Amino acid sequence: MGEHMDLSLIIYIPWSTALRYCYELALKVLESGYKPQLIVAISRGGLIPARIVSDVLGVYELYAVRSILYMHGKAIGNKPLINAHLPVELVKGRRVLIVDEVVDTGTTMVNTVDYLRKLNPAEVRTAVIHYKSSKSMYKPDYYIVELKEWKWIYYPWSLVETMFDILAGSKDVSVRDVVNILNMSEVYLEASTLEKCLRNYSGAK
Repeated sequence: MGEHMDLSLIIYIPWSTALRYCYELALKVLESGYKPQLIVAISRGGLIPARIVSDVLGVYELYAVRSILYMHGKAIGNKPLINAHLPVELVKGRRVLIVDEVVDTGTTMVNTVDYLRKLNPAEVRTAVIHYKSSKSMYKPDYYIVELKEWKWIYYPWSLVETMFDILAGSKDVSVRDVVNILNMSEVYLEASTLEKCLRNYSGAK
């Protein structure tokens, strides 16, 4: 994200808001009349939203594909790396719903849709919390918030990862500074504990 990250470009979503968005997303799918037979989460960001959507829709078949475009705030290439092993018989002739947290450039979603369509489903639809329309090449079928100006969305389920990226690009700020500047609530970790987690995260790289 660069050596000096502009914290004004970051929107922190507290747990209560993030969960409300997940339920609203599920209800959008429900009210549309679409009845998916299986839900595919894009790991890792889509795991929690997909679990909630599957609960609301009563869809017990929930699977995940791993798609990576960004690592530590930087693109790893021009095309996401997709690691998935869904058998053809699981998808063929069935209605699929792909769930992720955000459509940013759209490349991850496009590649995931293309992967699943090769397995000959009856239909594929997509659902995300945030849709960055100013940058994305792809418009999801269902979304809750449309962002017409680019922002970095900070979800609570990626607390340590995102904090690590923020601090790596903002050498002159501390964990406590970021918590205060972003008005972060519902973090559930003391700053000292979060700092310990960040040291572990750094050592694991």
